[in-house]
This record gives sequence, structure tokens and C-alpha cells, in this order.
Amino acid sequence: QAQCYLLLALPLIGFFVFTIYPIIWSAIKAFYYYDLVPSNTRFVGLKNFVTLFTNGKAYWSAWLVTFKYLAIKLPFEIPLALVLAVLLDKGLKGSNFFRNMYYLPCVISMAIIGVMFSNLFDPFGVVNSWLLKYNVISEPIEWFGNANSALAVLVMGGIWSTFGTNVLYFTAALSNVPKEVYEAADIDGAGSLTKFFKITIPMISSVFQTVLLLAINGTLRVGEYIIVMTNGAPAGKTLTAEAYVMQSFLPGFSTGTPNIGYGCALSIISSVICAAIGIAYMRVSRKMSSIY
Repeated sequence: QAQCYLLLALPLIGFFVFTIYPIIWSAIKAFYYYDLVPSNTRFVGLKNFVTLFTNGKAYWSAWLVTFKYLAIKLPFEIPLALVLAVLLDKGLKGSNFFRNMYYLPCVISMAIIGVMFSNLFDPFGVVNSWLLKYNVISEPIEWFGNANSALAVLVMGGIWSTFGTNVLYFTAALSNVPKEVYEAADIDGAGSLTKFFKITIPMISSVFQTVLLLAINGTLRVGEYIIVMTNGAPAGKTLTAEAYVMQSFLPGFSTGTPNIGYGCALSIISSVICAAIGIAYMRVSRKMSSIY
């Protein structure tokens, strides 16, 4: 029994120190003006929240970018992961190798991935070099000089970094689908597409529901990846809500003397928005967990 408590102690301590305490600290500081100078700290009540809803245009614009990023990324990320999982589940030659390769990006820090893709799509980077070599373009493209192309690069990097986890989830779900169901479908003359849409998807619907929820939540909270790759370029048009808060109010990232209390208020509102989206999604997708 003592050994069990010792094993649980470290993660519990980490949970309270690195999760619960920061949440409580942020909730308290959201009602203060706080710029890291103790003598300047003062209680302001709901002023930070009032300012957010009356003069927080940049923050709400960042949420529009976040939803745009989400709307572009998920329709590619989830179907791609599902198709690859189905192919890997067929036991083709080299499946184990490719399964490991697809998951490899998931163990790399998002900040490192941001550095990698910013270098790849630099005006003098590998991508432009290849395009120039094969005469696809006549001069280097400023990928981060245009909001649409910058967002496209962000989506590519985001998909590459996260879809491996979804492949893993889908592969595990597919392994639990009874083979007898497919054999019965073959006897009835069902084609590959019919089996995919009538058997595979319905039987992994509960896992699909969870994977989509995790993908939505992870995409909504993307921050450091954006900061490292574009830092909001061009002109802040690629700043997501999380990246905006980091760039504007996180010491070490922001310029000048930011009001961290206002940043805490923004973080709380962001958490409420993410929670509301998660609850709404679970209610809308409730039937997916009970199809089979």
C-alpha cells in the first residue's frame, strides 16, 4: 500500500503544482493590474474583463484566425489519419515501419516543428529551392508575406505534427472490429467503399468522436507553434487566440511592460470558450457513441 501511495505521489504533486496552482493563480490575478512590479499591483475588479469585451478587438480577431485555422486543418487531418489507419490495418508489407514513422513527429516539440517548417519555407529554404530547380516558379515565394500562404504552411506543419496520434487511435479501434463482419459483407457482395462507410466508420464511431474532440481542443489551444513559425506574420494575421495572449502578455515574449492581469483574464475567457465548444460538440455528437 505504501508503494502505491509513493507511486501516486509524484504525479499528484505535479498535478497540483503545475496545473491546479497556476489555474488558481491566474483566476486571482485576472482581477488585478499586475505587471510584475509589486508596488504597482492593485485590485481592479472586473475592469480587465470589461476592457476585453469593449476594447479587445485584437483578441477577438485572433479567435477568428483560430476558427479559420481549425476549419482548414481538421478536414484534412482526420480523413488522412483514418485512411492511413485503414491501410496499415490491412497488414501490408512494411506496415510496422510506416506506423512508427507516422508517429515520430508526435514526439517532437511543437516549437521545434515550427522552426523546421519556417526554415523549409524560408525564401531561400528547401521548398523554394526545389520549386526553382524544377521551374515551377521563376522567383522565390514569400510564404509568410501573405496571410493565406502563411496559414497554408501553418496547416501543413500542424497536420504533420499531430495526425500520427490520430492514426494510432484509429489503428487501435480498427483492430477491435470483428473480421467476421467483413466476411459476411463479402458474401453479400459489398464493395470496399460500402464496407468502409457501412461497417468501418459506424463500428469505430465512439473512437472517432473522441479523436475529433481531441483534435478540436488541440487546434484551438495552439500557441507556441504559431509564435515560433510566423510570430503572427504578416501583420498579426496568423495569430491564434493562444498565440496572441502569449505574444502580448507572456514575459519574455511580449515587448514593454504588459499587464499580466489582463492576460490572465484573456486566458480564462479562452478556457471558457474552449470548454463551451467541447460541451456543445459532445451534445451534438452524442449519438456517435451509441451507434454500435
